[in-house]
Amino acid sequence: MVEETIRTIKETENEAEGIIKKADAACTEILDNAKAEAAEMVGRAEAEAKSEAAAALEAAKEAGRKSEQEAMDSVEKEIATLKKDALAKESEVVSAVIEELV
Repeated sequence: MVEETIRTIKETENEAEGIIKKADAACTEILDNAKAEAAEMVGRAEAEAKSEAAAALEAAKEAGRKSEQEAMDSVEKEIATLKKDALAKESEVVSAVIEELV
């Protein structure tokens, strides 16, 4: 009877040790999976952030190009107006110079 009790205890201890090993292996696997998933999430977040930054940069560049073009258009219009005004007054200036010379 004592031998059977000792054997039962040893079997129980062996079973407990097996359960502990399985639990330890499961824990390691869970941790490894969590690390891999976290690394993947970080990678996705970095890629998304880079993509958003690139899109924002391109939008800023486009806005800059648009502003530059608008400024150039405005300057060209001003130049055209000044040329038109200068040509309109050219005959007056020529007449005034001729009157002064005569």
